[in-house]
Amino acid sequence: MCQIAAQELNCPPNTIFTSETSSNTVANTSPTAASAGSDLNRITIQYPCQQLNTRLEPYRQRYGSDVTLRTLAHAAYLDLINLTANGFYKMPTIGYKWGNYVDTLPMHFYFTQGAAISRVELDVLTGSDTVLRTDVKMDVGRSVNPTIDCGQIEGAFVQGQGLFTMEEILW
Repeated sequence: MCQIAAQELNCPPNTIFTSETSSNTVANTSPTAASAGSDLNRITIQYPCQQLNTRLEPYRQRYGSDVTLRTLAHAAYLDLINLTANGFYKMPTIGYKWGNYVDTLPMHFYFTQGAAISRVELDVLTGSDTVLRTDVKMDVGRSVNPTIDCGQIEGAFVQGQGLFTMEEILW
C-alpha cells in the first residue's frame, strides 16, 4: 500500500508510512481474506491521495514538477491547507451467493490465470515422492508488487502440492 501511495503522490516509497489498521483509527475496516485486501485498500488509498494531489497542485505549479512531497506539504501547511484526507471503497460488482444460478455476480473483482508443471521422482515401492523441479507461468495483470506476487504464487503452489500429495482426501 505504501507503493500505491508513493505512485499516486509521486514520491519515493520510503517516505510513506502506514500503520496497522484497527477499529479505533479506521471505522468499518474490511477483512483481507480471499485476496480482497489489495483490491479494497488500493482504491481506498488512491482516493485520498487524489484529494491531496488536488490540494497540492497549486504548489506543484509554483515549485515545479520535480519538487519533493516534503516541500509541497510544508508550503501547504504554512498556508493552512488541509493535509488530511480519507477514503473508503466498496467493490460494487462482487457478491456471489452459493446456489444462486439466476442472477449471478462474480465472486472476485478479477481473476488471474496460470499453469504449472512439475518433474517428480516417485518411489513406487514406498510411495514417497521428491519434486525435482517446478515451472510456474502466471498472468497477474498489472502487478502492484512483483516480489509479493511471486511469494503468493509460490505459497499457493506449495499449499496445493501439500493438499494433493500429503493430505488424506476422502470422498
